[in-house]
Amino acid sequence: MLTGAVLCGTAACTASPGPSAHGSAPEGFHAAPVAAVQKAVNKGARLNSASYRLSGSIPGQGTVEGKVSFSLRPRAVDMRMQAAKGEQKHEFSVRLVGDSVYLGGGSAAAAEMDGKHWIRFAMKGKGAGGFGGMQRQADQDPAAQASLLPQSDDVKKVGEETVDGVRTTHYAGAVEVADLLTKRAPKSALDAARRKKVVEQYRQLGVRKLQLDMWIGPDDRTVKFRERAQTAQGPLDLTIRFSDVNKPVTVQAPPASDTVDLEQKLKEGGILPHSS
Repeated sequence: MLTGAVLCGTAACTASPGPSAHGSAPEGFHAAPVAAVQKAVNKGARLNSASYRLSGSIPGQGTVEGKVSFSLRPRAVDMRMQAAKGEQKHEFSVRLVGDSVYLGGGSAAAAEMDGKHWIRFAMKGKGAGGFGGMQRQADQDPAAQASLLPQSDDVKKVGEETVDGVRTTHYAGAVEVADLLTKRAPKSALDAARRKKVVEQYRQLGVRKLQLDMWIGPDDRTVKFRERAQTAQGPLDLTIRFSDVNKPVTVQAPPASDTVDLEQKLKEGGILPHSS
């Protein structure tokens, strides 16, 4: 399923990167752009909720666009997407409430599920099966992805640009995923487990190199973020434009009467054992 983005909030402090093995900065290294990016990522770490628009292309899904709202505490996500692959177009929604993921496919899904529009499964449940990609989608962390940019050896200032009416500075750089596993990360407000998790997600997708772009506006706020990579299934190119930040986000579970519980269905079919 979709492998793009969901949660936000990540950071690295403004401490400068450590020296190379020879005691000097990498060739092409520029301290000022790295420091600017670090500040923006650090500010993102303190966000508890936000909304953003997502657009681009995803391997196996084609082109996608939609809107995501999320909250970290309490944990919740509301994603509404449209995808197109060739002549095929479809809409779907994802809601994350606690540890439950709800996947909605509209009228097309209802036609195959006795009139019900939603499928529910647990984030870590055995019944998730082929929905593992959707689990990753509902558990993504775009700001954690952005926090990888300061580890690039070629972070540079691209120029000044206006994004959605906001004057921003555009920064860009590339990172090797294998290096992210061996390089010492800058001192960060981001939980080390979150950073490790997002790197592992890239590895699972077969990504070797990431091209990352950030557009930073007033008060060190990230206005736009883009990631590009070649995955095992094809090219990934996603752009996120942030809007409301730290505003209340309420996500309600769909009515039980309109929901198919995947784990229960598998138990009824004898695929999963019943609890003793």
